[in-house]
Order: sequence, then structure tokens, then C-alpha cells
Amino acid sequence: MKRPLLLIACLSVLAVSAQVHAEDDLRHWIARIGVHPVDPKPNNHPVYQVDNAAALSLGATYLFTKHWGLELFAALPTAFEFRDAGGDKVGRFDMIPASATLLYHIADERDRFRAYVGAGIAYARLGDEETEGALAASTLQLNHSTGAALAVGLDMHLRSLWFVNIDARWFDIDSSMKLNGAGQGRLELDPYLFGLSLGRRLR
Repeated sequence: MKRPLLLIACLSVLAVSAQVHAEDDLRHWIARIGVHPVDPKPNNHPVYQVDNAAALSLGATYLFTKHWGLELFAALPTAFEFRDAGGDKVGRFDMIPASATLLYHIADERDRFRAYVGAGIAYARLGDEETEGALAASTLQLNHSTGAALAVGLDMHLRSLWFVNIDARWFDIDSSMKLNGAGQGRLELDPYLFGLSLGRRLR
């Protein structure tokens, strides 16, 4: 009676070990570099408007199971221009949008296409404010921002460990705005980012 139980226990241990080993084989890093146009929402301020811009981007994803991964993403510092109601440029600032996102992946049987969707936390560093034109004599101040982040994307296999990625993101980025120390309300950027990247799987 003891031998069948011992055999079952041994087989169970082997099955669990094989599953853990299989999960270990699936764990890997993915690195991406690309370009992401950053498109703030229209009417982002009652008086002033922020133009669109494009930035180089870097991303790294750690897949800890076949489906789940954690991604760190950031666009390199990019200059955004302020315009008044007449369309005249009155200032600029730099922004670094970044995010940490939990992603869920789905791939086809041959892993040629891998789609993902996720949510997480966005952080934007705003700085290097400058003014000109009608605001040339004013001091512009913007605060950093933390909010929600959403992402959806698709990896398309090229060859070996390389692939092309397309994605879309939304960041909840709102900043308080001051001119000469006086509050000017909220600057509600809430940008969409649409990107094209080159990626590589890393072990």
C-alpha cells in the first residue's frame, strides 16, 4: 500500500518540477527602442494650448509567466510649445512621460504575433519652462504629475530574437500652472502616445 502512495508522490513532485522548469524557460526580458508622438488632448487649458511633439522612447518588459509581464517605459525629454488663443507661441517646457505597467500577453501558437494590454502608473517630469511673446516678462511654473496609465500593443516577429512593435498609450497627466507665482488653473495634458519600435528578446 505504501509503494503506490510513494510512486504517486514521486510523480507529483516530478510534475511540479517540470512545470516550474517550464515557467523558468518562459521568463525573459524584452527591450524596445522607438519613436512615440505625444498628443495632448484638445482644450488642455482654458487660455493656453500645448502643441503635439514626438520623442524617442525606451522600454523594458520582464515576462515572469507566459502571459504576465511588467513593463517600464519612458520617452526621452521632449519640448512642448505653449500657444495663446490666437495661435501665437508664448512659451515652452520639457516633459519626460514614463510609466510602470502590468501587461497581459496573448500569442499565437508559433509566437509570431504577441498582443498585450495593461494598466499601471504614469509619471511625468515637467521642467525647463521658458516664456516668450506676450508672456516674455512672466515666469512659468509647472508641477510634476502622477496618474494612471493604459497601454495596448502588438509585437510582430521579424527573425531570430528581433521584432517590430506598434502600440498606443494613454497617460493621466495633469499639472498645476503658475505665472509669476499666481495660479492659472490646471494644465490637463492627458496625452495619447502612438508608437513604432524595434524590439529584441533578451535572456
